[in-house]
Amino acid sequence: MRRRDFLKVAATSATGAVLFAGCGRIGDGVPESEFKIAQPVFNTNDWVYGRDAWFATAAPPDQGGYGLIVRVFEGRAKKVDGNPDFPGIHGKSDARAQALVQELYHPDRLSGARRATSRGSGQFQTIPWDSALQEVAQILREVGGEHAVLITGRLNASQAAIVAAFRKATGIRQAVLEPDEFVVLRTAIRRLFGVSTLPIPDLANARFLLNFSADFLHGWIAPVALAHAYGEFRQGKPGQRGLYYHVGPRLSGTAANADRWFPIIPGSEGLVALAIAQVLSTEGKAPQDRLDPYLTALGLDATRLASDYAPERVAPATGLSAEQIRELAHALVEHQPAVVIAGTSAAAATNGLFNLVATFGLNWILGSVNQPGGLLLNPEPPLPDLRVPDDAILSLRGWTELFEQIRSGTISTVLVYRANPVYALPSASGAREALQAAKHVVSFSPFLDETTTLADLVLPDQAWLEQWGLSVPDPGPGFAAVAIQQPVVAPFLDARAFGDVLLDLLRLLGQDQPWSTQEQATKALALQLRSLGRGSVTATNDKEFLVTLQARGGWWDEQSRATGSAPSTAAVQPREPAFAGEQNQFPYVLHPYPLPSLGYGELAHLPWLQGLPEPISTNVWQTWIEVSQATADELGLQTGDLVRVLTPQGVAELPVYVNPATQPGIIAIPFGQGHTAYTRYAEGRGVNPATLVAPETEPDTGTFAWAATRCRIEKTGRRARLARFEGMVPAFQLEEFPIVRVMAPKA
Repeated sequence: MRRRDFLKVAATSATGAVLFAGCGRIGDGVPESEFKIAQPVFNTNDWVYGRDAWFATAAPPDQGGYGLIVRVFEGRAKKVDGNPDFPGIHGKSDARAQALVQELYHPDRLSGARRATSRGSGQFQTIPWDSALQEVAQILREVGGEHAVLITGRLNASQAAIVAAFRKATGIRQAVLEPDEFVVLRTAIRRLFGVSTLPIPDLANARFLLNFSADFLHGWIAPVALAHAYGEFRQGKPGQRGLYYHVGPRLSGTAANADRWFPIIPGSEGLVALAIAQVLSTEGKAPQDRLDPYLTALGLDATRLASDYAPERVAPATGLSAEQIRELAHALVEHQPAVVIAGTSAAAATNGLFNLVATFGLNWILGSVNQPGGLLLNPEPPLPDLRVPDDAILSLRGWTELFEQIRSGTISTVLVYRANPVYALPSASGAREALQAAKHVVSFSPFLDETTTLADLVLPDQAWLEQWGLSVPDPGPGFAAVAIQQPVVAPFLDARAFGDVLLDLLRLLGQDQPWSTQEQATKALALQLRSLGRGSVTATNDKEFLVTLQARGGWWDEQSRATGSAPSTAAVQPREPAFAGEQNQFPYVLHPYPLPSLGYGELAHLPWLQGLPEPISTNVWQTWIEVSQATADELGLQTGDLVRVLTPQGVAELPVYVNPATQPGIIAIPFGQGHTAYTRYAEGRGVNPATLVAPETEPDTGTFAWAATRCRIEKTGRRARLARFEGMVPAFQLEEFPIVRVMAPKA
């Protein structure tokens, strides 16, 4: 069917779920080839056709919110892939997106509204949905919105609009749980560039990438888009291969892809960046108009930069030599265009905000902000209603204050949607005690996680592939983009979309409903895009617009870009990292890191992701500690030995993985495991590093500094089997490659 015929049909068709029909060039709104699949006049969400059907939808917001397509055969979702039309990803996806099918068909998904037989027992009895909704409405009616809080994960744009309406009608407060490293990142970007959205490096057009600790190929902000762009960076231009230097304390999977890895003392990324700026300034390679925003952001002047941050003065605190710092500075000007990024553990230090401001700020000096091959700022969502407010995102300090309000009775009712603060936050936050003290706890989780186990009522959400929604990718591709999420299969469990439940509660409370369902909210917001009169989707009427939007999987406008602004005041003061624990008692730095597959543990319930090998060790399904060969030799350890890890905060027994590329003095441990609930695949496996890490905070943002704790290890004399892909052959040096020199940290 040709586009002209398709649109004729679309104008008269219902706008339920629509088959994917993209394959055109990005931004023109006119597919260049014929549509592969006919569009019937009437179709259901779950279309039985006797052959594969592809539906466009969107990834969850905490996975980037980019466009996906899902292969459906006779009513069952079979395969998730990237939308080939959606900007930035070029048809690619990652394991986390593909595991959405496992969330859909998970055997432990909750079906039916439930009431706890006894708070915290983990035992529930099924009750009618109407009774559950009436009960929640009565709770809100009695306590009032001012004594209630709605805790959520990051929402998509449709959910955010519904929550905004719910908050306005009820007066309830919202608190968003997001990994603290992203809270620091958003703060740094807002203070440096004057935008609230995350930027994205234009790797495809860069010649040099300097990365400070960000695990951008394995989980950081936009791994799919960045991995594709990295391929272009390395091999996309004949005869020209991008150069990548990685500065960070651990050889991650991303660092292992670099041409050079510069191992540093944890938390010293910002000092290295300042020394690079000093070299560029003193050698006349930093024009004054580019240097000024950098100095302003860090509260410095040129004299102090020259005297206090010369490579020779900074080097001892970083683990690098002065020559290495100069080499990094020279590479930035010799391989233009160049771009600098930073994140992950750099943001999780006690000086995390300084690290990110000092590193990202180098892009001002290079003149690479919003330039091809540089750092692209992203615009605000095309409609105000599509903006997910970030003022509700709390740091550890904010969570601690909120939980104190709950314990004191100021807030008596807690509603929780797809957030698990009892697991994700350190015990010092008081999350568990607060929920135990709350008068009412209502969860909308589709799974029994640690937080939901403490609920009185559970109103399970639908799976992601069963819902409607709009997503604004954050970061975007450098211009305005919106992905539409549509159900690819008919819901088969007794669950309801979170937005539908909130709208039902508004009705029961006698409040006006701006929309009747989450689907209607999604379509109403989508039609506002049409009123803009621009973008990749054009149509002569609303139905045609909606069908075309669903068929292509989204809307984007390459002309809508962000300009940003230079800082006019200091964003942060330079600061060295601090660590909990005396060095004579705890000689090693405990270095947690999020797993590419499980993240911070939010995906531990999906067995495909549990079985995905960690890139360096290839370990799966458990927690381990990674020690250097030097540390292993010193303590007489071998891979598989069971040791006791002690920190000022706690103790745990874990197996050892000896990694020759680990820095001496650093003990690395992955996040992801240690659940006490959260389905049969996550419960009872490994250790949650948050139980070992001291509750240190970054002073400017109040965020959890999970990379700021010292530890020691003790042998137990016992061994444990490590499940890993590489087998039992230890890593060894290949003769044809030069020896990698690993620096010993002095932190």
